[in-house]
Amino acid sequence: MAKLALAMILFLLAATTPAAADEQRLSQGWLFSRGDVKGGETPTLDDRGWKSVVVPHDWSIIDGRGGAGPFDRGATAGQDSGYLPGGIGWYRRHLKLDASAMRKIVRLKFEAVYMDATIWVNGRRVAGHHYGYTAFTVDLTGKLRAGDNVIALRVNHADPSSRWYAGSGIIRPVTLQILDCVHIDPDSVFVTTPKATPDMGMVAIRTSASNCAARAQSVELVSKIIAANGRVVAQTSRRQALGAGASGEWDQSLAIPRPALWSPASPNLYTLVQETRIGGVITDTRRTRFGVRTITADATNGLRINGQRVVLRGGNIHHDNYMLGAAGFPDADRRKVALMKAAGYNAIRSAHNPASQATLDAADEFGMLVIDEAFDSWNKDKRAQDYSRFFAADWSQDIASMVVSGRNHPSVIFWSIGNEIPEQGSPLGVETAQKLAERVRALDPTRPVTQAVSIDPPGSDNQFAALDVAGYNYRAHLFAGDHLKFPQRVMYTSESTSRDAFEYWRPVETMPWVIGDFVWTAVDYLGESGIGWMGYSQDWQKLGPYPWHLAYSGEIDATGRKRPAAYYREVLWKTGIDPISAFVRQPEGTQDLPDRHFYPITPPHLDWALDDVHPSWTWPGQEGKPLEVVVYSELPEVELLLNGVSLGRKQTGVESEFKTVFKTPYAPGRLTAVGYDHGHAVARWELRTAGTPASARVTLDRRHLTANGEDLAYVTVELVDAAGTPVYDQRADRVVSVRAVGAATLAGIGNGNPQDASSFQSGTRKSFHGRVVAALRAGTKTGPVLIDVKVEGLPTKRLQLESVSK
Repeated sequence: MAKLALAMILFLLAATTPAAADEQRLSQGWLFSRGDVKGGETPTLDDRGWKSVVVPHDWSIIDGRGGAGPFDRGATAGQDSGYLPGGIGWYRRHLKLDASAMRKIVRLKFEAVYMDATIWVNGRRVAGHHYGYTAFTVDLTGKLRAGDNVIALRVNHADPSSRWYAGSGIIRPVTLQILDCVHIDPDSVFVTTPKATPDMGMVAIRTSASNCAARAQSVELVSKIIAANGRVVAQTSRRQALGAGASGEWDQSLAIPRPALWSPASPNLYTLVQETRIGGVITDTRRTRFGVRTITADATNGLRINGQRVVLRGGNIHHDNYMLGAAGFPDADRRKVALMKAAGYNAIRSAHNPASQATLDAADEFGMLVIDEAFDSWNKDKRAQDYSRFFAADWSQDIASMVVSGRNHPSVIFWSIGNEIPEQGSPLGVETAQKLAERVRALDPTRPVTQAVSIDPPGSDNQFAALDVAGYNYRAHLFAGDHLKFPQRVMYTSESTSRDAFEYWRPVETMPWVIGDFVWTAVDYLGESGIGWMGYSQDWQKLGPYPWHLAYSGEIDATGRKRPAAYYREVLWKTGIDPISAFVRQPEGTQDLPDRHFYPITPPHLDWALDDVHPSWTWPGQEGKPLEVVVYSELPEVELLLNGVSLGRKQTGVESEFKTVFKTPYAPGRLTAVGYDHGHAVARWELRTAGTPASARVTLDRRHLTANGEDLAYVTVELVDAAGTPVYDQRADRVVSVRAVGAATLAGIGNGNPQDASSFQSGTRKSFHGRVVAALRAGTKTGPVLIDVKVEGLPTKRLQLESVSK
């Protein structure tokens, strides 16, 4: 019977008229139930009481019963997850298809499900996937019926599964692909640019296509390269026969005269448009965006993009989006990349899991370089329920998923096979690294393989021998000595502490074989509670107690606001963004947050705490007492003035680590830092004493949403006094409510306070240092969105944006 059914499917497929592929984002229409559900896969199950949700979706961030916030003092993963729970959840989606789809190839692609997912279609188990961060595709051909089909997923996030907040559920987009019998294999397209000069760009394309019909077909593959202005700049085609049920490969080469090269400074992109044709009729069309660029790295010339030296001004990021949890909405991932670019970063390390496609797309567009990382554990676990349970069976498919998903993105420069792996340096660790590296190189021989190693020689030397580029975690002191032993080794800091930024950056400027530095961390994240305030206990076992839930180590806070460390890094990198800035150290005897010295620490001990300085000149109760003012400056001379009176000038530069310190008795008014070059004032920075909140400054990051059910708009609310001065003093913080009516809904609200364990979904939060940010999500209908912002004791503000058609 099985052979008869297969023969019938092949007959029907062979009889169809060729047509282009159809790809649909399945963001809407999902039903969700938290906890285990007996018979949850059964098509006839009554799921009318299940909650309607939008994918991407993270149930760990959802409020509990009765509107209680999601945080749980007793959460199994505790400090690691930010006191947010995992558990089991079920998803169902009713998928209505007409009879024509039954004659097609139908595939369901999940970009990421955290974690240990089992998938059923119409009650039949069709797939399982363990790793929570890699894409996988389920072939539904022959398993569907015309009319209603039921897709069911059981997701088992067993805790503790991670050292940081992982989230739970379908955390990245889902796509339905309906392909003609003769089609381009969606994951087969591989574009490389072996030559990239101002005069010529050579583009090499490898593609496979399949023919599921019961007879052979003569298939033509047409490949066109489209420039940003829509002009076809190169085109080629080749025809070959594909046997019944067979696949074939095409290797094509094209030349682009005078190409617009891709680089961090000029992120120019092209689009490869490919078509399969039978008798001139198009059966499939596939679009692949790419950039023309080359990458080389050696110990003499460092990292070069298109032959030009580039140093990595890098930051590590985790995958969560704070108030949205781990839900990887493309706009949220894009915003994170944009914030880093605006702060002067040019590189991202996706610690410690493969980056989302939205992150890579944004990096391509903004000119951000990416180290795409695979795993945080291999054979040995770091947490009892982490990925090591599945590594032996799944590593090959999961690392292939990362490479295949990322290899057409020009932003990706290295593949990282792991981070601080427990068995690093041992025979098992070296052998595993060799296997992983071999697999990566087979899939993509154009990019170096790296790993973040956190041990000293000789173990580190054993591990680095399996790699192309050496990633050092917190070991800049080894760069000089290791270069003498291994003069060909290319090195970079894969993790560094923010407070030691100068110490980690100086080797990049002075040692050609050291190509960059990635701080831990660029953007704040959920989990590893309080690591950026109190750090780990001396035995590396304990972090912040409840209600601490943010790491609070981000140089950009969880709402997107730059913290003082980000301004210092701009100066250190000489970006020119903010060539001078000034901040005030928290006065002795006061505290910005509690628990600073919760754990007694005996140096030396890694310290991820950011310097406790603030962008404020509002210190009631400190009148007449000396305050310390720290000034960061790219410029060689700095002057500080209080209410127009000079407090003196000081030199800055390498010797002072591009910062200087003034002490002055506090008096309300204006504190001004002026930077001089050759005696001329060329930059200034001012802090003003703020009065009581008189208004809310409300801004939108966009005025139009697309009615696709996924687009996000961010609403920023900042307290200001009557003169428009930002109100930073926590004693003036107010309760803020954000409400949306119309064609969008509230997706989340947050304030960046690492101890505020209230709801992200209620629409109400108390400001933290005068700031609250909310995210609004578009619906599927067009129309106006009215946004009301109410701040305790202040007049309501109303804004409007429009949701428009796709």
